[in-house]
Amino acid sequence: MSKIIFITGGSGYIGSVIIELAIAQGYIVNALSRSESSDTKLSSLGASPVRGDMKSLDVLTRESSKADIVINMADAIAGNYSISQDERWAINFAANDALAEGLKGTSKPFLITSGALTAQPHPDDEETDESSPGWPEGHIYARGFESNRKNYLNQGVHVCYVRLAPYVYGRAGSGVRLFMDMWGPRGAGAFVKPGTALTTSVHVEDTARLYLLIGEKGRAGESYNATSETDVPQKSICEAICKTLGIPCKEFELDDAKAKLGDFLAVFLTAKCRASNKKAREELGWSLQAEKGILEEITNGSYAALGKELGKDSS
Repeated sequence: MSKIIFITGGSGYIGSVIIELAIAQGYIVNALSRSESSDTKLSSLGASPVRGDMKSLDVLTRESSKADIVINMADAIAGNYSISQDERWAINFAANDALAEGLKGTSKPFLITSGALTAQPHPDDEETDESSPGWPEGHIYARGFESNRKNYLNQGVHVCYVRLAPYVYGRAGSGVRLFMDMWGPRGAGAFVKPGTALTTSVHVEDTARLYLLIGEKGRAGESYNATSETDVPQKSICEAICKTLGIPCKEFELDDAKAKLGDFLAVFLTAKCRASNKKAREELGWSLQAEKGILEEITNGSYAALGKELGKDSS
């Protein structure tokens, strides 16, 4: 009998790839949907749309209780980077609690999407792992999804956390696409000085395969880094995006970047992150299958084709 997955954020960039792979592997997928357009997309992927949003707490509990695996991809900040951190986390925590409510006392996996940026960078710029210390209270990355770990485990919820790389790339989407859409119409992009911070990336298809592996094999209470390259300078990514768009790449001081991009994106462009994937590879048997790294994908892959399309649209 096929297992049922309930997923939030399934019409999004990573969620849609998870659904695609899950359907191919024989899962039945029910997916939260906020609109008719999302219904259409989810249905085209083979999922059954369930109308609701992150504030539809009764819907979240009902659907999670019917599923064998629950995956939460949604975040209130998606598409709304001006939202206050207090509002963001109030919505996110309430949604996770509602999903957990339907899973109490079961062994059914509950996968919560977190981020590799929740770990502080190593003081000597070496790689970090899932046991590395987090940020002190007050830092923009301190208040993360994983703070309810003990509470969920005490309630008998088989919770696992997927720590996404700062840059999930491929299929012409995610953060790279965000910056292309922002910078292309402006005729210039930028990096935040000095731009030397090393960051981490992972291909979206490798990421989706890891979610399904964690749903089958992940240990309760554990976090897993969904990461690949760990040595790409932030400046190099920005310059590659600008090269692909055929626009100059300016340099900003942090305060100027905050004024133009907002605190969240400005800090993101200065963040150090070198998060190892050793645990996921050794414990779950995850392997990386991406043919291109992020810089090659931007300059000679799916984003290169996107850059040509954006150039046509602006001409």
